[in-house]
Amino acid sequence: MLKRKYQNKKWKKQKRTILFYGEGADEDVFLRYLNTIYGKHNINLRIKIKNGSGGAPDMVVKKAINYYGDFDARVVIIDTDRPKIEIEAARKMAKDSGVFLIENNPCLEALLLRILNVGKIIKNKKSEYYKKEFEKGHICERKRCNVDEYKKIFPKNILDNKRKEIEELNKIIGFMESKKLK
Repeated sequence: MLKRKYQNKKWKKQKRTILFYGEGADEDVFLRYLNTIYGKHNINLRIKIKNGSGGAPDMVVKKAINYYGDFDARVVIIDTDRPKIEIEAARKMAKDSGVFLIENNPCLEALLLRILNVGKIIKNKKSEYYKKEFEKGHICERKRCNVDEYKKIFPKNILDNKRKEIEELNKIIGFMESKKLK
């Protein structure tokens, strides 16, 4: 009798899970916005987004590795505006642990400006330059943590077009669409 009870039970397909671990609050908000467009509609995928609270890239990777949970993939997003030794340590730690590392060169704001066709990466400019440029022309500092502000300037059609040109953006969206997990 017990066997018959479970014969007609349908099994649900297990969802794939991804942990996105951003370096700071700005990455967190941008990832949450991208998730509303690319991740939320994928019923076979569960995305968890965490904020690494800044710090050295290798420490952000370490926090992502140690974050509790059994994820199909762990994706860490860091800025490359730190000393080379820290970036190399983060790369090695990520590779050894099977963590996918996405590097914004030199920072998230430079990526955002490239999406908007506002500027190219200037080799000698620091992250502060890109942060000021982005906040001056697009989203001021006090509104940076509001997902609705990103909706205004990054519609889906722009993101879809720019992902063909910008490798980092394409990788993030690919994970959210779960294409990078196959």
